[in-house]
Amino acid sequence: MLLTNDYVEPATLTGYARAALQDIPANQPSLARWLPFRAVDDLVYRFTKGGDGLTEAATFRSWDTESPIGVRPGVTRVTGELAPISRKLRQSEYERLRSTVNGGAALASAIENDAARLARAINMRLELARGQALVTGALSINENGIVASADFGRAGGNTVAPGTLWTDLATSTPLQDLSTWCDAYEDINGVRPGAIVTSNRVRGLVLANAGVRALAGTVLGTPNDVTVNQLAGQLEARDLPPLYTYNVKYSVGGTATRVIADDKVLLLPAPVDPNDEGGTELGATLFGTTLEAREPGYGIAEGDMPGLVAGTYTTQDPIALWTKVAGIALPILANANLSFVADVA
Repeated sequence: MLLTNDYVEPATLTGYARAALQDIPANQPSLARWLPFRAVDDLVYRFTKGGDGLTEAATFRSWDTESPIGVRPGVTRVTGELAPISRKLRQSEYERLRSTVNGGAALASAIENDAARLARAINMRLELARGQALVTGALSINENGIVASADFGRAGGNTVAPGTLWTDLATSTPLQDLSTWCDAYEDINGVRPGAIVTSNRVRGLVLANAGVRALAGTVLGTPNDVTVNQLAGQLEARDLPPLYTYNVKYSVGGTATRVIADDKVLLLPAPVDPNDEGGTELGATLFGTTLEAREPGYGIAEGDMPGLVAGTYTTQDPIALWTKVAGIALPILANANLSFVADVA
């Protein structure tokens, strides 16, 4: 396969692919709001597992005495490799002939659309990895000959379940459970979570919960269901973070499959813009530099090399035109204890 710039320059096509990846509206359900995109000119990730957690208090001393020695928190330096990920689409002989007859602009537009589609497919695979990392505190990849794993060192106490599952609408206590878990989150991190992330199903269980409905009752009686706005008020009144619903699915052989199971509740920091690479201490979705980006034919500027790269290639037998998007990427939890998960249903 030979790289060609007859239809769209590789650097231009790379721009289309990266725009498709990064143009995520601030209110769109995406776990990149908690693990934003970050460019690194490397194949390796490095972070410190452990960290400060709760701040140690200094002690007063007597006049003219030696300063007490502080305690440095125990940390572990973690190093691993980012994983290659790429995908391609083919313009057949017939499609190319029709596009040529109708004008070269049509083929260029088709190539640009393919690059955007491929970038979104890559981002969906990374979304699956983000979901796995946030739910389990680890990553495990075993596909297409690549085997990789990373344990981000989340405390065992950050994975819990309520005493009574929330499917028991009569006796479960979701608001009390959330308060307990937020307190535990604060005990280990020194800050309260900034977001509750869960499915429409779990939110529906909370809205229909007998105790939650009773809190919304008036002299006229107890409502059959609590509204979303009423629930938001009850959460705020208890110093609990806002609730965000996440129901993203992907296709597996034509079957819709959830990124995160609909029985989970996650406590996380407040969401940030997916392109704010330093917006959260929780972690990031790292993008390294591909070999394609270093090839002169792509025309990628030195400072722009990390990230997705796109190009078109020709084959002669059969004659065809391929669009390929490639990346080296992985989501990382740099401070895994800022994630907390409960299996509530």
